[in-house]
Amino acid sequence: MVFQLITKMLTGEASIYIARLRTIAVIYAIMAVFALALLFFLLLALFVWIAQSFGVLATAIGFAVGCLVILIGVYVFLLIARRPPRQRAADRMQRDVASIASIAAVSNMPLLFRSVRRRKSLLLVPVALASAWGLFRVVQTVRDGNDRG
Repeated sequence: MVFQLITKMLTGEASIYIARLRTIAVIYAIMAVFALALLFFLLLALFVWIAQSFGVLATAIGFAVGCLVILIGVYVFLLIARRPPRQRAADRMQRDVASIASIAAVSNMPLLFRSVRRRKSLLLVPVALASAWGLFRVVQTVRDGNDRG
């Protein structure tokens, strides 16, 4: 849009372009007002419909609780969005590293399967680790059960 404005300025058609943008902005503003009215009347209709079933007071309290939940959600979203750029960059870096690691793991799967096919004894490593973990969990469960009794 900025590039179009610069192009129009160079060709001398900037005033026509700005007038067109102003007209579009007014149309969008009118559409926004009607969209808000539409949303208001839809909520009002929902309120009346629910009030017929549960009563006016219960519906009003329900709508208040719903608005409170939405308000808390927006506040949490704002807290997340206001994090320092360094922290957002660190989170993005962590997601990128995890993505690259998963892609590397998936791309090495054929090599792993080929080496396991050649040497069946390699299957003993994950089986032994899973067995050790299972044994650890059993011992931990028994120990926790004895502590309670």
